[in-house]
Amino acid sequence: MSEPGPAPKRSRPAVSTRDKLIAVSLALFNERGPDRVTTAQIAEAAGVNEGNLYYYFKTKQALILAIFDQFEAAVERLLDGSRAANADPAAYVAFLREWFEIVWTYRFLYRDFMSLLATAPELRRRIRAISERIRTPIKDLIGHMRMAGLMDLSDEELDVLLPNLWIVSTYWVVYLDVQEGVGTLQKSHLEWGLKQVASLFRPYLTKAARDWLGTQPDALL
Repeated sequence: MSEPGPAPKRSRPAVSTRDKLIAVSLALFNERGPDRVTTAQIAEAAGVNEGNLYYYFKTKQALILAIFDQFEAAVERLLDGSRAANADPAAYVAFLREWFEIVWTYRFLYRDFMSLLATAPELRRRIRAISERIRTPIKDLIGHMRMAGLMDLSDEELDVLLPNLWIVSTYWVVYLDVQEGVGTLQKSHLEWGLKQVASLFRPYLTKAARDWLGTQPDALL
């Protein structure tokens, strides 16, 4: 009786041409900005001819909107996961880290937002809707922490804190580019951005929250 042969290797599912074009476009837009990337360059980087690209995407605007669809889907997954958040400060830190990862992955959408509006003006409405949806779970989480005695701030202070948290946690990529001259963002810049948000959050933490943070080796807050 012959010995059984090695188990066949599982092949990874093939990436569709459409998905490859989206992934290549995202990488190039993040690196250079949409205004400095042509459809010919996208096609070359994806290993297809330009006519094949136009079969899937008639315009660069269509590519940008397809990338934005993926960005929205990532935000939806983040929001789905946040619904179980409670008063644990770790829930806020995890939410914030994942949001920063999303902003970094799709950083050109914020860095080049004003120029993108000229190409795809509907993005203004869609980005505003995302802003409103993300602010709700953050407000809920802070509410949980207030009730648990982990944060101490008035309703008026909360009304000021929420937009500042949104501004810093979203537009940190713009600040680094415009003010600090960081042309190419690295993953290491995520920690820098997170610390800026933490500085807004920290003054309102109670002693109980600070004691908890003292037990965390890499706590941001």
